[in-house]
Amino acid sequence: DGLIKLSNASLGLSDTVLSVVSKDGVYEVMSSSGKNRTCNAVIIAASLDEEKIVFSPSVDLPKRSMHHTFVTFVRGLVSRDYFGLKDAKLPDLIATLEVPGIPFISISVLKSYNATDNAYKVFSRASLSDEFLDKLFSVRRKTIRLNWAAYPQYNAPETFAPVILDGNHLYYVNSFENAASTMETSAVAAENVARLLLMRLSTDGAVFNSGLNTMAKRGSEEL
Repeated sequence: DGLIKLSNASLGLSDTVLSVVSKDGVYEVMSSSGKNRTCNAVIIAASLDEEKIVFSPSVDLPKRSMHHTFVTFVRGLVSRDYFGLKDAKLPDLIATLEVPGIPFISISVLKSYNATDNAYKVFSRASLSDEFLDKLFSVRRKTIRLNWAAYPQYNAPETFAPVILDGNHLYYVNSFENAASTMETSAVAAENVARLLLMRLSTDGAVFNSGLNTMAKRGSEEL
């Protein structure tokens, strides 16, 4: 929130980008809400491998498959009977081997409300059915399922997409995911792209460096 306020950015949540059209040195960005935004530069900070954003002119990206992790959030109580236990207390984290006979990767307690009411996070390689969840949990009050394209399927040697997609000001942060895909490395990649944009827009390197120092100072004071 602090960074958004510092940047004076207009934040549009739950508004899917449908197309990015480059024309006459600017970009027209159309979203699902029907809003048409005109931008001097566009930074893509999402994996384009499974997105359906239309680019005009089209952009050339190397083919990349994403590794999917299924996340199931359950509020209730894990069944001791499922694990063959009667009286023993179950740990807050249960991790397994990734073998075909085990339907989930891990179960962890996110929050404990009382002795019979917890919030759990379950990782798996496929969606978990209601039938299985009713075996895994003795009590199941609420269930939320997410299919998460977590990171690329790595196949060395990796082929990286360009950071600058059109030779102008269309940038792609997630090109870096071919090296590593974490929140921390994505933050570093995003900062690098922001610095690259400022550098390419600047006509004076001294002005560019001064601007970065001013932004860093303001950020440390206000965040």
